[in-house]
Amino acid sequence: MSRRFAVLSASAVLLFSGVLTACNNDDDGGDPAPTETTTSAAAASSAPAKDEYVPASSEGPAKNVPKPTKPDLADEESVEGAQAFLDYLSDARAYAQQTGDTSLAREVTAEECYSCTEHYDNLDSHYEAGGWASEGYEKFTILSEDLPVDSYGLYAPEISIEADDITIWDDKGQVVQEARGEDGSEDRILVHLDYREGQWTYVTTAPLGSS
Repeated sequence: MSRRFAVLSASAVLLFSGVLTACNNDDDGGDPAPTETTTSAAAASSAPAKDEYVPASSEGPAKNVPKPTKPDLADEESVEGAQAFLDYLSDARAYAQQTGDTSLAREVTAEECYSCTEHYDNLDSHYEAGGWASEGYEKFTILSEDLPVDSYGLYAPEISIEADDITIWDDKGQVVQEARGEDGSEDRILVHLDYREGQWTYVTTAPLGSS
C-alpha cells in the first residue's frame, strides 16, 4: 500500500537568520560576553557524533541510518512470525525512504504489488535526481488471533496501520510533498501475505470485505 502525498502549492520561502544578543559586562558583576573559544566549544558539544543517526531535514538527507536485519522469527509461519515480518517490512520501507535504497523492501514485496513497485521506482528516481525524504514510518499491527486464508490461498489477517508524517525535499532542500500521519486503529484492513519456501512475502492490503 503506497502513501498518498499532498502536493504543496508554491509559497514564499522564509529565511531565518540568527539574532545575536549582546551581553553587557556591567560593573554590577554581570556575566562576561562569551568568547570565540567558548562559543566554538559549545557548538562542537552540540554537534552530532560521527556515527550518530541524524534524521532528514531541509539541510539534507538522513545520516547514519541503521540498515535493518530480518530476525529469524520473521521467517516463522505463525502469527508471531507474521508480525515480526511486518515489523521488518516497516523497517525496510523506512530505510528506503531515508536512503533511496529500496532493495530490502523489494526483496520481501511481491511483484504483483504494482503500487509498491511504483512507489519504490519513484523513490529511486527521486534520490537519483538529488532529492531525499523523511522516515515516514508505518506500523502494521496484527489484530487477528490466527492466520485466516483468503480465496486466493494467501494468509489475510486483520491489521491496523499507524503512519508518521512524511516530508519529501528536492535537491535544493525545498519541500515538494508532504503527508500527515495516519491512525488507522479504527479501520478494518486485511494484509495479504504469501508464505512459501520458509519465507513471507508482502502482497497487498485491502479494506475488510473488499474482496
